[in-house]
Amino acid sequence: MNRIGKMDDWRVVLAGVVFLIAMPNAQADNRQAQERAAQKACILGDSKQGTEILADLYLNTKDPNYIYNQGRCFEQNGENEKAILRFQEYLRKAKKLSPAEAAETREKIDNLQAAVDRRTKALQPAPPPAPEPAKTTFVLIPAPAAPGPAAITQPAPTPEPAETPPVYKRWWFWTGIGAVVAAGAVAGFFFLRPKSGASSPPCDLGGTCALP
Repeated sequence: MNRIGKMDDWRVVLAGVVFLIAMPNAQADNRQAQERAAQKACILGDSKQGTEILADLYLNTKDPNYIYNQGRCFEQNGENEKAILRFQEYLRKAKKLSPAEAAETREKIDNLQAAVDRRTKALQPAPPPAPEPAKTTFVLIPAPAAPGPAAITQPAPTPEPAETPPVYKRWWFWTGIGAVVAAGAVAGFFFLRPKSGASSPPCDLGGTCALP
């Protein structure tokens, strides 16, 4: 009985040793399975499921690489704002990063932020077009004429008298000549008429006036 009891004790100890040896391997296998499940979810576009698995892995191991992988999962699915937050958290938690690794992570953050800014700008509505300036109509108002020198009124030139024809070419000249000639002829007739008989006594002497 004692021998059997001792054998049972050794079996319990051996089982414990095997369990302790196998437990890390089991944990490693479980961790690998979780990592694979997280990677698969991120590839299929299920960033929520993938980052939750990675969060569990970080809590169990305190390995900041799982935080970095959360950022990569969000980045692959176009969730740049969330990715920036996880990469910034990674820089805070990873205390043993080399300068090159830290610079690479900061460059990734800058690139993601630039993509966010471009997208935000593209989604903003275009500003309304500026109103066209009102058309101004200019009316030209003539300037008042400057006062000039007083106008000098010049008398109109007197027309030159028409050339007077000679007297002998005027009609009245010859008409007058004709009248004078006719009068002279009548006077000559009376003066040249011969006397006949005695003269009649003057009428004012009481005599009888007899016509010749």
